[in-house]
Amino acid sequence: MYVVDVSNTQSVVEIDEDFLRQVTERTLEDERINQAEISLAIVDNPTIHDLNVRYLQHDYPTDVLSFLFESDGGDEDEARLAESQGLTSGRRGAGKRIEGEIVVSAEMARDMALEYGWQPRDELVLYIIHGLLHLAGYDDLDEDEMRVMRTREREILAHWKLTPRYAEDAAVDEAAS
Repeated sequence: MYVVDVSNTQSVVEIDEDFLRQVTERTLEDERINQAEISLAIVDNPTIHDLNVRYLQHDYPTDVLSFLFESDGGDEDEARLAESQGLTSGRRGAGKRIEGEIVVSAEMARDMALEYGWQPRDELVLYIIHGLLHLAGYDDLDEDEMRVMRTREREILAHWKLTPRYAEDAAVDEAAS
């Protein structure tokens, strides 16, 4: 069972709350999370900047912040082992019950969507999926972990026929030209 509460306090990007709930629930299902209570906050840059300073001591606006309040169940080590052996069935959220909040900047989504050539809504969906994967146990602090996380993001985004472009993709394209 999933409970998803959406709060939209910005006016930069038009938001379809039902669609964002669907994205959240589909991601939770794909990660095989048993139960979840997720608060999804869509905010502007000043709000996410303030939260980034307050909780992470980073003095700049960011795209997404994830706050895991509670998690139990699942076997993250088993999921990592399955991934290292090339098995796609290893989902870090499998069997978990999680409670958390994801805060995304619609303003950042609008700006980055222009840079990457897709719609602000699509960029926002990427942020939500990224935040949910953090809550499920994924991380992106080193290259190997980043690769695993990016793969999962692409797999989940494919449900909506979306293909993300990341900053590192743009850097590779630029170097090749």
